[in-house]
Amino acid sequence: MLSLLKKLTLKFTLTAIIALAFWLPIEVKAMPEILPLDQIQSGMSGVAYTVVDNSGKIEPFNVDIIGLIDNGKGSSKMIMAKASGAVIDKTGGVLQGMSGSPVYINGKLVGALAAGLKEMSPYTFFITPIEDMLPLWDMPDPKAENKYQQVDLKTEDNKEKKSDVEEVDKDKINDKDINQKSDNDKDKDKDKDKDKSKSEKVDKKSKNDKSDKKSDKKSDNKSKTDKKSKSDKSKKKDQPVKKDEPVEDKLPVETPKPESKNSSLFVDGFDSRGLQFLSNELGLKELLISNSTTGKSNVNYNATLEPGSAVGVAIICGDFSVGATGTITAVDGKKILGFGHSFTHTGNVNFFMTDASVIGTISGANGLGVKIANVGNIIGRINQDRDTGVAGIIGKFPSVVPINVKITDKVLGKSETYNSLMAYNETFIPKLGAAIAYTALSRTTDSLSESTVDVNFSIKTNAISSGKIERKNTFYNATDVGQVAVIELLQALNLVCSNTTQESDIFSIDVDMTFDNERRTASLVSAVPNKTKVKPGETIELNVTLQPYRKKNETLKISYTVPVTMKEGPLTLDLHGGALIPVSQALANSGLITSTENNDAAKNYNDKINELINSGRNNQIVVEPGGVAEPKSDRELKREIARAKKAQEKALKAGKKANTPKETKVDTNYIIDNVIHTTIEVEKI
Repeated sequence: MLSLLKKLTLKFTLTAIIALAFWLPIEVKAMPEILPLDQIQSGMSGVAYTVVDNSGKIEPFNVDIIGLIDNGKGSSKMIMAKASGAVIDKTGGVLQGMSGSPVYINGKLVGALAAGLKEMSPYTFFITPIEDMLPLWDMPDPKAENKYQQVDLKTEDNKEKKSDVEEVDKDKINDKDINQKSDNDKDKDKDKDKDKSKSEKVDKKSKNDKSDKKSDKKSDNKSKTDKKSKSDKSKKKDQPVKKDEPVEDKLPVETPKPESKNSSLFVDGFDSRGLQFLSNELGLKELLISNSTTGKSNVNYNATLEPGSAVGVAIICGDFSVGATGTITAVDGKKILGFGHSFTHTGNVNFFMTDASVIGTISGANGLGVKIANVGNIIGRINQDRDTGVAGIIGKFPSVVPINVKITDKVLGKSETYNSLMAYNETFIPKLGAAIAYTALSRTTDSLSESTVDVNFSIKTNAISSGKIERKNTFYNATDVGQVAVIELLQALNLVCSNTTQESDIFSIDVDMTFDNERRTASLVSAVPNKTKVKPGETIELNVTLQPYRKKNETLKISYTVPVTMKEGPLTLDLHGGALIPVSQALANSGLITSTENNDAAKNYNDKINELINSGRNNQIVVEPGGVAEPKSDRELKREIARAKKAQEKALKAGKKANTPKETKVDTNYIIDNVIHTTIEVEKI
């Protein structure tokens, strides 16, 4: 779990951090006055703000209130509205990605554009009341606590890098600006043609209800015409209600339930295979590819946002990116609210907050239109992901897990390295880590069928005392080798993230995979011992014959030492691939034969990790005693212990190892795909 607040090779002292804090410019923004839900009536008109093109300009569009929707007990009320104006004509209606666009009436913040209805006009939408979003700022944030030493990934260039997002007018939409804007400021604004809509926006807020209609005319010449033609029509159908009469009663009794205008999930760096893998792992139904340029995961330490700005929420940044873009609803100092609905709906979270650049819009019928945008530089941390929206803090950064994947293609003679940052989230890390490794392999090799891959990964973590989980293995698959090549990485990360006693820290994940499009499998043909009668503690040599796929047979010698505790009598040795379960173990696992081995439920956390690290590999030949031990009485166990001690003493006198392992593992160039047996006679020591 690595934080973005300390440098990779240079740790800042407290003094340096304080000095940096004084050096950086801090622009404080305040919340505007809000319009409570109980004061909102059908027939009211207002204005909303969003960005719809690559100019980065925040533009207004008209909003006409239709009424309120009550979604039932335990749910928040929503405000039903219609959108109009030049911007809406340009986009063809309200789009995915506009979620979070702030809506104002008479300069007061009403809430965030958040939802729509299928099979209805794309101009109709629902607003999440700001009253229901404000509590997000006060919710518990236990994921902000860092109890581990953190490492900073920023560079000096990042430190001084200015925001790549085009700055908008410094006149922000908030109470302070509305009430304290000077006449000189107004005159300056009039001289700025490019910022005309923004100055009019502030003027509109600073006036009373009467002058509000005039300011509506100022906001945009084109929107003025549209508002007259569309807003007037809606007012004829939806007349204002009396103050003491519930607005809800003016809506149909069976009002359709609003469906969230969820910001589409934008994915960068994943090819078609990777997208499918990611979709399956995360259970996502829809993914969109963006043309993001965030490959280096730059950090902008001087970022500013204002209501109507585009914003991103990401769970991966770097050569691979996964996130969503939406709109900022409100800003208070360094705190932000946005989206008006959830991203993953997982409550207290640890996600990247990024700036975002809008590319353009795609119109679509029945709410299928979308605003295309890219997640950009990391600018803060999203800490709440709730039903009413997302909340976060600019300048505070999430704990992260760096993942580096190197792919070597022996066929094409090339090598590529991919680097990404995953926001620390125990639910997502295993799936995202596997998806990144899989996609890196797919992108580099451009072919995953009928292939063999050597995998070597290392996970630096405090989950085990050694501080590192390392594993090597070889995988073959006739259709998609990537699917099986990442299985053990997924297993290892799942183990690290499933510690039931405490949260484990992950410092880094390094994956190295070598690809070959040939089939490197082999079958065991025979294993002939150099002698058939041995004593406990003695070593024999097995002449093992292999038959590689479509190649000539090969032979190798494997030394095996009989454990000193082995009883006299016939001993069956199982030879199999490291990942294959011998017949005897399969019988025990099936419950047909009782085993003295502890079951998986009895194993502790460290046992499970060590078992994965030390388990046999696909390209190994494992030699071990066959058969399954039967339950022994207390008397038999005492007798066996005494005999074992005596055998060990004799073995030590003879210069033999007293504690010989039960199994022997030998590496090969092939994936062993079967099991064979051989028998020897163990004599009395």
